Amino acid sequence: MSYNRQAIPPPLPNRPADTTNVGPPPVPPRGNVQVPTYSFEHPFISRVTKPSNEPVHALDFSKPLEHSFYEDLFQSPILSNLGPPPSVFRSVQHSLPNPNIGGDDSGPLETNKFYTNMLLEDNTQPVWTHPYSLWFSRDPEFFGLAINHTSADQRVFDTTTDPPRFFFNPTNIKSFIFKARESTSVDDIKLEFQDMKHMSVRLILSLSDSQFIEFPLVQGMGFITAIYHDLSFELRSSVGFKGLERSSISERNVKYNVQLEDNRVWPLYLTSPNSAFPEDFQVSLINNNTITSSHKIDGLVCQLSRDSVPHIDLAAGCYPVSCDLSGQIASEQLTSYRFNYTVVGQSQSGTTLMYALPHHKATFTPEMLEYEIDSKLDSTVKGTMIGYLTNNFDMQVQIPQELGFEPIALYLGKRANYSQETLAKIQEAAIQEVRSSDPQQESNIDSMYFSGKILAKYAWILYVAYYILHDENITRELLNKLNIAIERFTKNQQILPLNYDTTWKGIISSGTSSQDFGNSYYNDHHFHYSYHVIAAAIISIVDNDLNGDTDNSWLRNNRDWVECLIRDYSGADIGDPYFPQFRSFDWFNGHSWAKGLFPSGDGKDEESTSEDINSCYAVKLWGLATRNSKLVNIANLQLGIMKDVFQSYFLYENSNTIQPKEFIRNKVSGILFENKIDHTTYFGMEPQYIHMIHAIPITSASSWVRSPTFVREEWEEKMQPIIDQVNDGWKGIIMLNMALLDPKFSYDFFSQPNFNRNFLDNGQSLTWSLAYSGAFS
Repeated sequence: MSYNRQAIPPPLPNRPADTTNVGPPPVPPRGNVQVPTYSFEHPFISRVTKPSNEPVHALDFSKPLEHSFYEDLFQSPILSNLGPPPSVFRSVQHSLPNPNIGGDDSGPLETNKFYTNMLLEDNTQPVWTHPYSLWFSRDPEFFGLAINHTSADQRVFDTTTDPPRFFFNPTNIKSFIFKARESTSVDDIKLEFQDMKHMSVRLILSLSDSQFIEFPLVQGMGFITAIYHDLSFELRSSVGFKGLERSSISERNVKYNVQLEDNRVWPLYLTSPNSAFPEDFQVSLINNNTITSSHKIDGLVCQLSRDSVPHIDLAAGCYPVSCDLSGQIASEQLTSYRFNYTVVGQSQSGTTLMYALPHHKATFTPEMLEYEIDSKLDSTVKGTMIGYLTNNFDMQVQIPQELGFEPIALYLGKRANYSQETLAKIQEAAIQEVRSSDPQQESNIDSMYFSGKILAKYAWILYVAYYILHDENITRELLNKLNIAIERFTKNQQILPLNYDTTWKGIISSGTSSQDFGNSYYNDHHFHYSYHVIAAAIISIVDNDLNGDTDNSWLRNNRDWVECLIRDYSGADIGDPYFPQFRSFDWFNGHSWAKGLFPSGDGKDEESTSEDINSCYAVKLWGLATRNSKLVNIANLQLGIMKDVFQSYFLYENSNTIQPKEFIRNKVSGILFENKIDHTTYFGMEPQYIHMIHAIPITSASSWVRSPTFVREEWEEKMQPIIDQVNDGWKGIIMLNMALLDPKFSYDFFSQPNFNRNFLDNGQSLTWSLAYSGAFS
């Protein structure tokens, strides 16, 4: 990395930008209806004592937000301004050209989705729809779209450590390769990508404008579906075919059981588009590696399934082509959401076949049970998937309605309650940190990530100073400093200014692909920008309550800049012409992916669950600050989903039954890829790195995900044995994390005389550490 990360001690070690992953164990560098409503109190207003003559503000936080029970959460507009990015962002073309998208390059392109891997370089990197993996094979003997499914018994575990440091699934097993008999060379084939959405894409392999095979790729799809247009069906396998047995279902649907040399049997379904199959139409096993049709049928639908239970026959002929999101508030504590699959074709059940991950099944509504079939397929890293004959998934999750700005311990059921002694200790720390600070200089670095952490650190001190200490002098002093510091970013005058990329469409660093964790290639945007959004949300509410609504309101002057960052990493408006919908967050997997436009043999990855939580928490806080209930509701839903997801796949209590039993003893995933989990980090192997990258930053949102049971087990098994050897900023993170289990133990650490400030990470203040742990001790 070219910039100096030692500018603000003690820094976290480096997370380098990505390079291509060549295989484990190495980690790559990187209508008119009367609608009922409910309301809730603004989560920080109770902490503020205001003078009786205070003016009425344009943003009146004392009024509760109102929420409709029946309104679709995702109905646009979510944000009021979907115009061009602010002019402070210079428009540039990305150095990486966009993929072949069928001549339509006007819309925003997804950069962090399950299929992005296939868009890059020579298009041969695998993608995972789950339960299947797919990739374009350029093997001269076996070229075309290759597919595979790996089961749990094929996983490869590290044998050098106990518990194993990693496990992965083998790749490049060409169980099947879809191609056309007319294509004799990979050079005949042109790849196109169409209808690219955040949960689906359409892949086209074409020989000409009229001769092509289309593959609708949708997350959770039960069939690999290929539709042949004016081409003859051919199926190849490098594993080898052992047998082909015909079993007719109906006049328009024919089923074959294909046995591979590994003895696995895959049902193959062929569906005639308009009428019964011609009597002379045959599918034959030509040799050990080739199955082909006697002649072509325009529009022939070919579907493969890894499982062969009889119920799957009922879905043959029907397949999903896209997925839309909808959601509704169910109650003050529950939100419902649905995956609406757009399907094509006909089947006996009237539905297609979809597979659900464990966190889907755990939150399915009772009605989903009638669609479940006895089909189970292993996912790569997220347990066993269950089959459903359905065209939609209906789920309901608990949401953190109480979560706002103020300190709260959700699992412990505790709200802030300070003694005078604790307040005095907090004020002492706040005075010292404000008087000795220079946020403008400290944040003057060439990293959106580290500058964002510093701005957010001081913003949380600002929150404490005004809403907990009620110290107007300290508040004004720090607010002035923070305004100056963040103005560098709102005017885009930082060392590495941000640009608007007109190629893929997004806000990116002007640095190289190796700077700032690959921000310019769309790595980690939800990590980086969320810190700035949180800082902006706190400055907005303090400025409003302290100064009143004036013509120079900070919020009014800077709203478009802040919301442009939100549009980049978490834009919810489907019709935004300048940014893709939900760049980072994967609604099927239930969490974000950090990897952008870097190819990887093991797919997308996520290293920091806590900063993922922070990204959605930031959106909620901005929604509260701007009185935007739609933002609040979507963020609440995301947070609700992530709680189940992280506790299932990333943060392992001893009772976890989803991940391999030998692996859960690691307590945390480390880096979770689409195809492997590696108990490490991009910046080092120290235990405190691996565990606390899933904890930083400790805020009230941490108490939503990190249960006391998990914190206790992690402490006793992993952190307590090494705590005396940790003497840098990671120690402060470990000890503040303990406030989620034993607040007094945590507070006693930070309140000790002559506290060693070397134990504070550069994004962590003593003021906030005392304010959070002291709120419940």
